[in-house]
Amino acid sequence: MKNILSILVSITGIACIVFGVLFIMQAGSSKATIAEEIQPLAVSQVNGTYDQVSAALKAATEPAQIQQLTMQKTSLGLAKSNLGVVEFVKNSGIVTIIIGSGLLLTGVITFGRE
Repeated sequence: MKNILSILVSITGIACIVFGVLFIMQAGSSKATIAEEIQPLAVSQVNGTYDQVSAALKAATEPAQIQQLTMQKTSLGLAKSNLGVVEFVKNSGIVTIIIGSGLLLTGVITFGRE
């Protein structure tokens, strides 16, 4: 019975490692997609540009200018949000790999101590 539990813990660890790698790969491809969508703006410039547009929106007085800046701020806010989700998925993948490694190591050590 102890061996079966050890094997199950090891299999769960392997599954966690695989899912962690998949999360990291998906985050990388999603970040590339976001970078393509916001061209010519670079991913590293999103936060700064958002802050500039927010400041310009506070100072705007004309309705046409307010509408244009609001649309830009909304688009940049969505880009910031998407980049945050991508970063979360990448970090979740790293944590999942660490947990999976621990489970795999625990399963292997427990199996060897029969």
